[in-house]
Amino acid sequence: MKLADVLPSQYSYNMLEERANNVLNKFNYKYPDQIDIEQVCDYYKIKIKPSPEPDLTYSVCTGFRKGFIFLPKKLDYVTFKQLVGEEFGHLYLHTISQMQTTKELHAYQERQAKNFSAYLFMPMKMLQEVVISYDQPVDISMLADEFLVSEEFVYYRLSLIFPEKADAIARSKGGFGYIKWLTD
Repeated sequence: MKLADVLPSQYSYNMLEERANNVLNKFNYKYPDQIDIEQVCDYYKIKIKPSPEPDLTYSVCTGFRKGFIFLPKKLDYVTFKQLVGEEFGHLYLHTISQMQTTKELHAYQERQAKNFSAYLFMPMKMLQEVVISYDQPVDISMLADEFLVSEEFVYYRLSLIFPEKADAIARSKGGFGYIKWLTD
């Protein structure tokens, strides 16, 4: 059984997910670990540069879907990928500087960029292909390893699908669903 059998039957794509899929359709990625954010940025003529501040990540728009992404030096690959993905989302979706917006619009843009990167790195068509066996639930760490993202990122992506926090996805002879671990 595949994850496609577990996902809500009434699932519908939203505008951000469709835009992320449009980006991915320009490439021939068949597996999650092939999604190369540097290749995507090169395609859109977005340059990745070291940030002048040690802990500062930001992007500067220089035209429609063009610009620069500034990142701290020496990041591990997963952190690099996620930060570039979110900043790419800003450059792909927004043309207005966040410095010129209200707090509400700024928060809205941040949420859009985060959702966009979640759809970009964990597209539904690839999530649907994850195999779920009878004896082994697919937990968050397995999905993080398969999609080369952090566990926190997987939790966020699944929150865009399931109504509650999903710690694992499992099936049994009687059905399938997601598991929420009970904690104190």
